[in-house]
Amino acid sequence: MLFIVSGITKQGCYRNRGPTVLSDQSSADRAHDWLVNLAHQHRVSPTQRRVIQYMLTSLPDVAFASTIDVAEAAGVSQPTVTRLATALGYPGYPEFRSAIRDIVRGKSAALNGEGVERPAILEFEQQNIGALERTVVSEQMQRAVDLLADTQPLGIIGLRVSAALAEYLGYFARRVLPDVHVLSDAASMDDAILQLHRNGATAVLAFVMPRYPAATVRALAQARSLGMATVAIVDSPLVPFANDVDALLVAPVGTDLVFDSHAAAVVLSSSLLDTLAARDPLRTQELLEAHEGLVERWAHTQQ
Repeated sequence: MLFIVSGITKQGCYRNRGPTVLSDQSSADRAHDWLVNLAHQHRVSPTQRRVIQYMLTSLPDVAFASTIDVAEAAGVSQPTVTRLATALGYPGYPEFRSAIRDIVRGKSAALNGEGVERPAILEFEQQNIGALERTVVSEQMQRAVDLLADTQPLGIIGLRVSAALAEYLGYFARRVLPDVHVLSDAASMDDAILQLHRNGATAVLAFVMPRYPAATVRALAQARSLGMATVAIVDSPLVPFANDVDALLVAPVGTDLVFDSHAAAVVLSSSLLDTLAARDPLRTQELLEAHEGLVERWAHTQQ
């Protein structure tokens, strides 16, 4: 299969620039693996991550795009694209783009980890994360997105071991959603649910990992009694409180270590937040840019 190099319009469409021929489909795969591994080796900001996500979906053509093309298509500023190249270890965007071109043209092998034997625990976690494929394309996921996208404020419930998951999601949700509250205190849960309702919330999200806290189950029942919809991220579709949940999202738990592993729940919640953010891309971009402007106030830099 042949690819024609194209320009990227502001709307994210392509305009033909002529019959420049790229390599076959494997070139995009090589570049995809290389860019993913490169991103994993460096710390990038949320706005820079948006650029990477755009580039991953636009390979191999994006290897021949300018900073202006990429910035307009990804919905970010041109300096953001330039800073991404620097964050990934390159002197500037031209050098970064040249590296991508080399990968596309097959001049360098992508780092894909082949031949490295994974420990058994990583295989199990990989299976748990792989099982999310059914969840993210399910009707339950679509229903969860519809319910949570329409609520403001958004309450995220998490008690005991699930408190860390709720705080994790809440940290990032505050950067793309306007009004987020993490509810992790069982003693004040009744009051917190009531306050959410009185402030206009139409739905709540709960992490309910084993062992299931009774206070979380009561909170779901209370929310429904007040007319709010309930979304829960759980470890199994057979949880005993399923009747109190409008949208049940399953993220298998790893049980092969001393304590349970919730890697799948983290991935699922990030996917859920990404979909919610995409519902209002302009608002999302404005909030991300605003938070990006605060980085210099709190991020440590090498003197």
